[in-house]
Amino acid sequence: MAIEYQILKSSSATQPYYWRVVETGNNSVLATSETYVRKQSAIDSAYSVKNGSATGGIFDYTAE
Repeated sequence: MAIEYQILKSSSATQPYYWRVVETGNNSVLATSETYVRKQSAIDSAYSVKNGSATGGIFDYTAE
């Protein structure tokens, strides 16, 4: 089971970033965060969760 932490854009104009944890084998979403004003806040939060897990990388899908 491969795990990926994805940074994504939400539809919110005021809080446009969030992250989710995805199992890449079957593309199952295992967890989704709240939304964040700053992209770096979403990244920091994803790293905080990732530090408690054994595997997985963080991937930025915001195209910025």
